Formats: sequence, C-alpha cells, structure tokens
Amino acid sequence: MKISCLLLDDDPLVLDLLQAYVAMTDILDVKAAFTDPLDAHRYLMEHTVQVLFSDVTMPHLSGIDLVRSLQQPPLVVLMTAYPQYAMEGFNLDVIDFLLKPISLDRFLKAVNKVAGILRVNTTNSDAQNDTLTGWGSFFIRTDAQFVRLHYREVLYIEALKDFTKINTADGRTHLTLVNLKNLEEQLPPGLFVRTHRSYLVNSSRIDSVSNLEVKVGGHALPLGQTYRERVTERIVNRSLIRRQH
Repeated sequence: MKISCLLLDDDPLVLDLLQAYVAMTDILDVKAAFTDPLDAHRYLMEHTVQVLFSDVTMPHLSGIDLVRSLQQPPLVVLMTAYPQYAMEGFNLDVIDFLLKPISLDRFLKAVNKVAGILRVNTTNSDAQNDTLTGWGSFFIRTDAQFVRLHYREVLYIEALKDFTKINTADGRTHLTLVNLKNLEEQLPPGLFVRTHRSYLVNSSRIDSVSNLEVKVGGHALPLGQTYRERVTERIVNRSLIRRQH
C-alpha cells in the first residue's frame, strides 16, 4: 500500500528532483505538488495526505508556519539549506529534517522512517499501545548472537567510543556496534528521547528532570543544554498536573 504525500517547495527544480526521487521509491504516491505554500495550505484544508515534504523558507508562509497553522497536520519532513531551522522544526515533532542539496540516499532514509512510523500507526490498537507503553520489543546484535529486548526493560542507552551500551532495569548491559544515532532512528520516537549527545532515555522510565540532569532508575544522567527544551516539552509539559485557576 502506497503512502500519500504532498510536495512543497518554491523552487520548481527542487520539486522536479523530489518527484524523480519519489518515482524511484515505488512506495510514495504524490497527491499534489506546489510551489506556493498558500496553495498547499488550501489543499490540506480540504484533503488528507499521510506525509508532507515541505521547504522551510518560502514567500508568504514558511513551512514551519504552515505546519503550525494545521490543526491535524500529517507527518512532516522539512527541507532547507539553513541548518539553524532544525531545532525549531524538531520542536514541532517533525519526522525528519533534510538539508539541501538533498541526496537520494538521505531522501530514502527519511521515507523509510515515515514508512516505519506508519506501520506502527496502522496496526491494531493493541499493538499500538504495546509499542507506546513499552510492551513491544526489538532485536540487537551483540557478540555472535541476536538478543531480544523489550522496550519497557530499557532504562537508557549510552554511546561509547566504538559501541552503544543498552542499560536495562535488571542491571544488565548489552553492547552493540549500532551507533546511537542509528539506534535512535529505529526506536519509537514517542518512547525514547535524546537527553544528551551520548544518552538516549526511555521516557516512560524517567523519575525526575532538572536543569542539569535526568534521573532514571536510580541513575543520574546529564541533560545537555541543546536537548533541554525538547525533553521538557515532551516529558514534563505534556504530563504535568497544573493548578487550576
């Protein structure tokens, strides 16, 4: 089953390139392609697509403002030549952020990420709850064998020099040659959150968050300044019980 998408970029040459990439995937179905973000906005108000590939800097309406204007936006992949927009884009929970010029392999990587998320979203509700609440599982290769780990048992994942170390609630550790960035991209984004360039934490296991550290399962882990806003937004702001006025 193909994934419906909308392509948006004010440069027609970029749109042509994206459509050429799409033709190579055999998984994406382009429902519309626009150079004007206002046309894209009108289309999205009346039609539904599963993923939006959008440029960031455009006349009249930026890609970020377009996403913010939608009450129920599709999955979003943002594209730009300016990396400074990446953090603002990720604060919108975009699926990926592509820097121009966009290579085919990087585009395909974003498509694979979208497809993986949609596979989770289109399974039955029990399976969805399994993943989001930590009852799902995944395999890692360690030494000469494959080991199954359940999401719920993982406390945090630590980047070492040549390995990634997975720390579990029962005190065990597992070393794998998959780097932290690749591992993060393959784990459920709603369950695991990066707290530091060297740490990826199971958000359901976090006990407390301060300005400098995150505590999980009795371990105090550093909270990097560049990750603090995202961790606070995802972990605290969405679940904090507030006083009613």
